[in-house]
Amino acid sequence: MADTRHVQRLYDRHAATYDTRAASRRLDTMRAALFGGATGDVLELGVGTGATFEHYPGALRSLSALDISAQMLARAQARVSGLPFPVHLRQHDYQTLPFAAASFDTVTSSLGLCGIPDPAGLFAEVRRVLRPGGHLLALEHVRPPRGWLGLVADGIDPLFERVVGCHANRRTARLLQQAGFTVEVLDSRVGGILIALRATPG
Repeated sequence: MADTRHVQRLYDRHAATYDTRAASRRLDTMRAALFGGATGDVLELGVGTGATFEHYPGALRSLSALDISAQMLARAQARVSGLPFPVHLRQHDYQTLPFAAASFDTVTSSLGLCGIPDPAGLFAEVRRVLRPGGHLLALEHVRPPRGWLGLVADGIDPLFERVVGCHANRRTARLLQQAGFTVEVLDSRVGGILIALRATPG
């Protein structure tokens, strides 16, 4: 995702059909289980069309949500009405986070960490904006754990990044650990390619 404008154009172009392409029963089941654990003031990275909104607890204090695509945010805005907590949508390239330190109890992401060009930089930002005791909840596709599938993901990664806007071979859990987080994989499906994790700053 080094070319931010390319990714923005890509997601703007596919906003109208994104839910039909990306949504599945498996994703919704994993989102419901994962984001049901969000508490307090929440920051969502890469909110897309707002498909996660229905999976948050009604007792949230607030939800702030970032996305690079204006077209995605327009669709997310249509889902805000009737939610039991305030939602603040903002168009922003979330490689940096436009919030003060210790602003959030929970940071969430659904398939939003796999394209960031500098994961260590983003994870430092996540650590900065989390309050003491806070954590990151993320649903991600990652590099396949099986050897030959991992090699396939390595081989297709340049094309995958160009066409889809993210990486096919990102080792998200390991990168979080290298950034000083304690990582717990809560769910793993599709042969370990799709994972739900909770990461807590060490």
